[in-house]
Amino acid sequence: MSAESGGVTASPGGDLFLCGWRVRSDLALPELTPWIGDDREADLTIRIGAIPSRLDDARDVSPLLQVTSQKQARLSIDGVASYWLRSSHEIVVDPQMAADSPDIRTFLFGTVLGLLVHCRGLMPLHASCIRIGGKGVAISGMSGAGKSTLAAALTRRGHALVSDDICVIDTGAAGGPVVRPAFPRVKLWQDSLEAMGLGSDGLEANRFGQRKYYLRFAGAADFHTEPVSLKAVFLLRAQNVALSGQAEIQKLPPMAAVAGLNDQIYRKRTAAIWGREGELFQAIGQIVSAADVYRLSRRTDFSELDSLLRCIEDHVAS
Repeated sequence: MSAESGGVTASPGGDLFLCGWRVRSDLALPELTPWIGDDREADLTIRIGAIPSRLDDARDVSPLLQVTSQKQARLSIDGVASYWLRSSHEIVVDPQMAADSPDIRTFLFGTVLGLLVHCRGLMPLHASCIRIGGKGVAISGMSGAGKSTLAAALTRRGHALVSDDICVIDTGAAGGPVVRPAFPRVKLWQDSLEAMGLGSDGLEANRFGQRKYYLRFAGAADFHTEPVSLKAVFLLRAQNVALSGQAEIQKLPPMAAVAGLNDQIYRKRTAAIWGREGELFQAIGQIVSAADVYRLSRRTDFSELDSLLRCIEDHVAS
C-alpha cells in the first residue's frame, strides 16, 4: 500500500522494518532493523513537525491523550514530545528535547505504536513474545508483572525475541493467528538485569533518570522478520503472589482464556472509542482456538528464574 509522503525523505541509513511495515523516519530509530523486503513505497512515515494543540472533534481519553472518531490521536508528554497519529500511514513527532533521546522512542514504541496497531486493524496484546522451537509464545501481564524479564531470560537461553511489551497479532493470516516481529530489544529494570547476572554499564536508559534500560539482543542480520504462528500465551498473575514452591502453570478453559486475553488488550479504552470491541472479541476467539492459554503464577522475586524458564519450555514443547 502507498503511504502519505509527509515530506519525509529516506530514513538516515535507509528505510526500516517494523511489524512487517516499511518505515521511513526523520527520527533515528536504532531499535529497528533495516528494511530488506520488496521495493514498495513506505507503509509508514514518521516525521518531525508541528502539531496542533487540539485535534478537530477530539475526545480526551486522559489528560495526555486525545483521540478522534477518524482514528487520529494526539499524545503529549511534557518535556519529552508530542505525537500525532494522523493516519495509519503517518506519525508526526514534535520533540521537546534532543530528537535522538531515548525518552522520545519510549513513547513512540509504547502508546503510539499500540494506537497505530489498532488503527491498522490488528490486535495489540500487552505482552512480550519469543520464538521457541518455531512457535510464537506470548508472555502477557500488567506493567511490572515480569513479562520483559522472562522474555529476555528465555532469549538468553537461545530462543529468539519477537517483540517486547506490545505483541502485534494478525488473526487474519492464512493458517491462523501470527505475531508480527517488532525489534530485538527489551526494557529491563536494574533488579531484572541483576537477576540475570547482568549490569547496566554501557546500556542506554529508557528515560532520563530512570533505572530502566534498553537491552538489545540480535544484530540486524540475525533478527527474524517473518511472522510466527502464535501457539501459546502465558498470562502472568495480576499480582505476583509469593509461592512456597515452584511456579504454577494452569491451562485455562476457553471462557477463562477469553476473559484473560481481553484484560490484556493494549489501549483497550481507545479501541472501544474507535468501535473495535466486536472485531477484537472475534480476534480473541480465534487466538483461543489456535493457541493454548495458561495462567502463570510465580514468586515475587526471580530467585527461581531458571526453574520457571524450564517450566515454560516444557509446556511449550508438550
